[in-house]
Amino acid sequence: MQVSIVLYGSTASMIVDVEESCARLGLPIRAIVHNVDGEDYALARDLVIRAEDVTPEIAACPYLVPIFTPGHRLAARRDAMARGFASPTSIIDPTATVARSGNLSAGTYVGAGAVIGGASTIGGFAFINRSASIGHHVELAELVSIGPGAIIAGAVRIGRGSVIGAGAVLLPAVVIGSNAVVAAGAVVRDAVADHCLVAGNPARVVKPDYPGYRNLTV
Repeated sequence: MQVSIVLYGSTASMIVDVEESCARLGLPIRAIVHNVDGEDYALARDLVIRAEDVTPEIAACPYLVPIFTPGHRLAARRDAMARGFASPTSIIDPTATVARSGNLSAGTYVGAGAVIGGASTIGGFAFINRSASIGHHVELAELVSIGPGAIIAGAVRIGRGSVIGAGAVLLPAVVIGSNAVVAAGAVVRDAVADHCLVAGNPARVVKPDYPGYRNLTV
């Protein structure tokens, strides 16, 4: 019998893509947790429950946080743990291609059409959006978010909580610090320090001393 999972964060718009991945995988969803105030974006509205209504049976299920913003993803993970969830799981869309030598940590989501190259390491609770391309020997720290269509060349390293915007290109062996943000469409040729927002081609620092994506540090 296949184990059901819980999606923790119904107010995140990205949840619809995660639900679609679950449907393609034939992976049953036990519940979708509404953990903060806001509109529910879940397709399966009948599965949405309030965080305070989580039962021990639901908390015993594997869970995934379907939220793109690292700071919000971390907050939801902490809230889930406080409510008894102890088994983060990963979801890899069946249309994604993940090298057999890749190493994905628990809590990671890999969206439709994404590619992860050989010998790459993906940290816990990373979020890799649809059609992103992750090259060989890439290292993503935990809570990294990769936007749709981003291209991460070989041997790139990306620090904790950093966000790579849609369609950005990171050239080989570039190092991105922690809580950095690479704007959509940027082309990164050189290292990016911690807490920097970069944009353009070639990418240049737009804001130094930047807390992190959406002004949240993880």
